[in-house]
Amino acid sequence: MKSMGSLRSISGAWVRRLRGKQGKEITGKRLIMRRIGRFTLLGSLILIVIGGIWIWGVLHPEHRFQKAVLNPLTIPSSQASSLPEEEQQSVSASNGLSSSNGEALLPATSAPETTQTGAAKETLSFNIVLIGTDTWGGESSRADTIMVAHVMPDQRKVNIVSVPRDTRVYVEKVGYTKINHAHIVGELKGGNKQGTLTLIQAVSDFMNIPIHHYIKTNFSGVRDFIDTIGGVNMVIDQDVVITPEITIKKGEQHLDGEHALYLARARYSTPDGDFSRQREQFNIVRAVADQLLKPEHLPDLAGLLLKEKKDIIDTSFSDSDLISLAWLFKGIGSDDFTYEQIPGKNSFGLDPLVGSKVYYWSADPEEVKSLKERLFTD
Repeated sequence: MKSMGSLRSISGAWVRRLRGKQGKEITGKRLIMRRIGRFTLLGSLILIVIGGIWIWGVLHPEHRFQKAVLNPLTIPSSQASSLPEEEQQSVSASNGLSSSNGEALLPATSAPETTQTGAAKETLSFNIVLIGTDTWGGESSRADTIMVAHVMPDQRKVNIVSVPRDTRVYVEKVGYTKINHAHIVGELKGGNKQGTLTLIQAVSDFMNIPIHHYIKTNFSGVRDFIDTIGGVNMVIDQDVVITPEITIKKGEQHLDGEHALYLARARYSTPDGDFSRQREQFNIVRAVADQLLKPEHLPDLAGLLLKEKKDIIDTSFSDSDLISLAWLFKGIGSDDFTYEQIPGKNSFGLDPLVGSKVYYWSADPEEVKSLKERLFTD
């Protein structure tokens, strides 16, 4: 009996010892796995932090567009300002420019001064030209819509000015003509890209500001983009008659792409003509911003902008820039937009491109300078 008891005791001790060894082996494996898990988690956290720093440094609007500010696409040209005063006046006289009341006028825009204010004062703000061409695609075109936006990422504000399509400006190698002619002049010389660059140079000279970016679209691009975001909500000040069969009624309206485009093009059925049209174009831009900032669009705003890039004919914005713009617009409301128009007067004169007397909008140089200082200077 004693031998049996001692045998059981030895056997039990051996089993406990074996289990102890196995327990140590299992505990060791778990410890290794825990260490691996901790290193993996730590590595993931480091990657997240590094990724966050990269996104903040590269894609944050206040940082993203700094390079464009330092390297604008165009700056005001010295070409017009190099013309002697008597030659400027002879250009005006040869064009037979006169105001609607018969008074003689000097060139519509004073010669731009070639000053680079950006070098004197560090700024995060940048200027965009928004261009809408008068075509459905494929053919040579003029600029039907010209808007200049001054974007202030640090303040989350945007100032917008409409430039009337008939504004008389200086275009290199042409002379004084309508600003909307600048696009087709460049396009006929060097294609779509040259048309854009010639126009934005004319805008830069006229406003005496650098241009950092541009977005260009056409009729079909505007219509399709607005349809993609589900239309826009507008408040119409008065009935706008498009055709005998089509009228956009006064009051709150939800417009699809086709009717928004009708409104953007209408200038003959409103009391202020092209200036009413310019205001409606700004209202459409603001309504598009409101629609994009709705909760259902916010989570994928960047993806939506990238997807709808097909509706843009030409732009200087990269895909990463569009993501940064989406980030910027998430912090902007419709009240953060300021809008003004170019002051001036009606006039008529010979156009060097058309070869006949045409209507011009002759901007007031002093008022344009004041507008620039208010809306395009931080």
